[in-house]
Amino acid sequence: EAEAKQAEADAIARENEAKAREADAVAAENAAKEREADAITRENDAKAREAEALKREADAKAAEASAHASAEAAKSREAEAKKSVETLGVREQELKAAQAE
Repeated sequence: EAEAKQAEADAIARENEAKAREADAVAAENAAKEREADAITRENDAKAREAEALKREADAKAAEASAHASAEAAKSREAEAKKSVETLGVREQELKAAQAE
């Protein structure tokens, strides 16, 4: 009877050891999954930072293009104003010439 109890105790000990190894394996798998999730999070954060940098760059280029367009529009208005002044000068000369006749 003592041998039977010892054999049962040994079987229970082996079963407990197997369960402990299984628990260790599950813990290791969970730790690996957690490390993988952390790596994915870091990768996503890096992509988000890159996207933000690209957006800032695009915004800067758009602002530069807008400034350039504004400068071109100002040059065009300045040219039109000069042309108007020249036209008025010619008309003034024509009026003076007509009055002199």
